[in-house]
Amino acid sequence: MRASWKGSISFGLVSIPVKAYNTAVPKEIKFTLLHSKDGGRIRYRKFCEKCGEEVKDEEITRSYEISKNEYVILTDEDLEKIPLKSAKSIDIKQFFEPSELGLIYYSQFYYLVPDKGAEKAYYLLKEAMRETKLMGIGKIATRGREGLVALKEFDGGILLANLHYIDEVRSPKEIAGWDLKADISKEELELAIKLVLAMKKPLKLEEFRNEYKEALMRLIEAKLAGREVVVTEEIPTARSLMDALKASLEAVK
Repeated sequence: MRASWKGSISFGLVSIPVKAYNTAVPKEIKFTLLHSKDGGRIRYRKFCEKCGEEVKDEEITRSYEISKNEYVILTDEDLEKIPLKSAKSIDIKQFFEPSELGLIYYSQFYYLVPDKGAEKAYYLLKEAMRETKLMGIGKIATRGREGLVALKEFDGGILLANLHYIDEVRSPKEIAGWDLKADISKEELELAIKLVLAMKKPLKLEEFRNEYKEALMRLIEAKLAGREVVVTEEIPTARSLMDALKASLEAVK
């Protein structure tokens, strides 16, 4: 398995060479786009809107738009001049209680494993975080940006999580309908609470399958075999909120 990133964890004066691996492998079905007229594959090309010519990758440069049609050109050489200590290192800035970091700040996750010769230092950091029940926070530079990351002892190793910066996270107050209140009866609330408690059980993620993907594969197999595609019936909706709550509660008994 190929590592997504190689570098080191800077922990005080200790440097720990590590490799990062994706925690998840997407298994969604990918569609290939075809021309409905003749079945040819659809290709996307890059064109210059000024001269109309197709542009090769080596002819493309980065820029920052400062006003309409005014840009500052940034070359690879320009970007290399920016001093980034985090380019090949995760510099741990501090440790903190996991409860201090809200779920909304988490992004993608990676497994961190020690590189050759770093086993002892890696194990030491992992055990220190496990014993103290603390997490670390630091910075890492990848793909042209400096990101915020958190480190946590997890299931015998160290888990790395990409984090959103605080100015990247939208306040829910910006979303219409977020903090709404509605008139509900005491009976409706009691029934809703009963339904929630009736549906409570130990979480087993293995019980949750991607049913859309399975149905899509059945559809593809049926079309390949020339069979008729069976359309599933729609679920009938209840006449009122109270009817829905009562029917749902009865169904889970």
